Amino acid sequence: MSSDTGSLLSSVPFFRGLDSKTTKALLAQGKEMAFKEGDTIVSEGASGVGFFLVLDGSAEVRKSGKAVATLSKGQFFGEMSLIDDMPRSADVVAVRPTRCWAITSWSFASLLKVHPELAVGMLKELVKRLRAAQSSPNS
Repeated sequence: MSSDTGSLLSSVPFFRGLDSKTTKALLAQGKEMAFKEGDTIVSEGASGVGFFLVLDGSAEVRKSGKAVATLSKGQFFGEMSLIDDMPRSADVVAVRPTRCWAITSWSFASLLKVHPELAVGMLKELVKRLRAAQSSPNS
């Protein structure tokens, strides 16, 4: 894994503030994956089993076939699937050649047993998101 991957991982709110030992352990549990333009990275309705961090390239998030967001270097998706086994809420499709770092939920769960500090960042970010959703005028 490159130091660039480590610094991108450290920019993810869930993983911000981890020490280098924990970051290295997290990186070692994941793997880089390459996708060609047009490849579906994850499918709406499919079982969500992992987290993806875009290392380079570009991917489009599509809900019911309609583009709702574009993801590029440093952006991520699938974070909720590290916690639950719910189906994916959207397709994510590479719109140009794209490399991602990915980790499965079961690899992450085994890592939590050795590095429980990983859970602290996740809990803080989830609470932040919950508070934001509760204070939103649409809630």
